[in-house]
Amino acid sequence: MKQRLLRIGLWALGAAVLALAFMAYLQPAFMLDLANRIYLCL
Repeated sequence: MKQRLLRIGLWALGAAVLALAFMAYLQPAFMLDLANRIYLCL
């Protein structure tokens, strides 16, 4: 039972991270700013 709850929790965490990443793509200004910051660090 403990392993099942852990597995469900990990799946939920992964889904939340993916949802946040997809929501970030809905804001073009944020993605442009992030890309510029990464480019300037290289």
